[in-house]
Amino acid sequence: MTRKISLLLIIIIMLSCQAFGQLDKKVAPSLVKITTAKADGSSIGESTGFALTIGEGIEIVSPYGILKNASKATVADSKGKTTLAHRITGANDLYDVARFTIEKAVMPPLTMAEQKLTAGTKATIVQPTGKRKAQAIEVSIDEATEHSGLTYYTILRPADKALIGCPLLNQSGQVVGVVQRSPDKEADKTFAIGIEFTQALQIGTMSAADPSLQSIYIPKQLPAEREQAASYLYLLTKNTEDTLSYLANLGDFIEKFPDNFFGYTERAAYYIATSQYALAERDYTQALEACEDKADIHHAMSVALYNLCQRKSYSQYKDWDLNRALSETEQAYALNPTPLYLMQKGKCLYALKRYREAYDTYAEINATRFRSSENLFCQSRALEMDGGDSTQVLALLDSAVVRFKRPLQPDAAPYILFRANQHNRYGYYKEAALGYQEYESLVGSNMLSDVFFYNKEQVELKARLYPQALNDIEKALAIKPNEYVYLIEKALIETRTGHFEEAIYTATQAQKVDPNDPDSYKLIGISQSELGRKAEARQNLQRAYELGDPQAQEWLNSMK
Repeated sequence: MTRKISLLLIIIIMLSCQAFGQLDKKVAPSLVKITTAKADGSSIGESTGFALTIGEGIEIVSPYGILKNASKATVADSKGKTTLAHRITGANDLYDVARFTIEKAVMPPLTMAEQKLTAGTKATIVQPTGKRKAQAIEVSIDEATEHSGLTYYTILRPADKALIGCPLLNQSGQVVGVVQRSPDKEADKTFAIGIEFTQALQIGTMSAADPSLQSIYIPKQLPAEREQAASYLYLLTKNTEDTLSYLANLGDFIEKFPDNFFGYTERAAYYIATSQYALAERDYTQALEACEDKADIHHAMSVALYNLCQRKSYSQYKDWDLNRALSETEQAYALNPTPLYLMQKGKCLYALKRYREAYDTYAEINATRFRSSENLFCQSRALEMDGGDSTQVLALLDSAVVRFKRPLQPDAAPYILFRANQHNRYGYYKEAALGYQEYESLVGSNMLSDVFFYNKEQVELKARLYPQALNDIEKALAIKPNEYVYLIEKALIETRTGHFEEAIYTATQAQKVDPNDPDSYKLIGISQSELGRKAEARQNLQRAYELGDPQAQEWLNSMK
């Protein structure tokens, strides 16, 4: 009886070893070597990965670290045949896992296990050892910790860098995890993250701002839905400098949605930005042939050409000028008469200095629901440039400001400032002073320059608002205390308001900055004269006259 049991154990062990050996041969063709390089061709390194069935396709699962900063990833199968990484489909820096598609999927994929392993379960790590060969390492799961549906396996085996990226398999040869780098303080253990985590790695709209993905310069796979894909591309331009990946994604979008104008117009805008005008023209032509939304295409081209013509470095390509920009938006409006296209028409007309037509266009817009502060402002500017009545110009600016909700928010500040400048220009100094004060309150005094306070003081002087003027020139001096002009302005206000001792002190400070300018001597002389100090006054006024101020002589004559 004992001999029969021993014989049975031997047979079981032999069958187990045979199955173990078969697992080596079965899994080896699915293992790959991943070699990555930067944009300049310099090598990053190499690592192990494996092919896996994900959804209806085959993808490569790899460590994230090998792809970080990579512009190219070469995948070699067990036979030495190579192919390139095509699109990144997900990546996570924290868990050091990534997945990507390849140009030619020639290796057989492994399958994802449906059941997770538990502590005490036997498992296998398969490691490539050479061409068409692999080594199966039997291990035991010490811990299987779950958090938010994610499993993290701890294996009682010393860490081995050669195993990073290798698959952890169950007894059926299905993938249950990916071996990861072990922390230095736990080098006596091997860790693996559950393979189910790869399903959570997806490209969505907000992936364009994902730092993990931004650090990989291989193109990413577009989201499946058109709206998400378009939003992803839009955000991608705001969050990355990887223009080659962006261009590849635009090509993907056009291929996937050939009847949608967005891909064509966005790529054309990219080509225009890089001065590849013939390629941009081709995209606009193809878009008009393939897409139904032709008005949007004409409008997009008009906007692109308008912006292009604002570039000082632009050397004209064919008929791509402001007239063509105007023509394109007029074609858009003819197809779809929306105020949005009229707004673009107004911009083109203004840029062409056809101010009366621009004024009429903005007037038409402001008679619709698109009436806005911006459009009223543009109408006011067009009227002003056409030589229109200042009262009407200011009335339109007032209408632009009135549309902002009270209390005013910072977005109203540019309009408040411009209106104040216009009041100053047309001689409405009190209104200008009030406007500058309102602007200061909105923006905050600490955000404004000494030049602003000087200009505000000048307007307040014209409006004879002397206390306010004195306050503002002191603010300018607080920012730039040794500015001669500001010191003289302060002394002038003090003289006008009868603060003669203060004026003498301030003008004396100005003399320390520039002892050869006559203004300081003249103001000191005038103040001394008003204080009855005639002899001193004559000396300073004489000095001012000698330095070139003819008015000083008039003061001397008046003293006689």
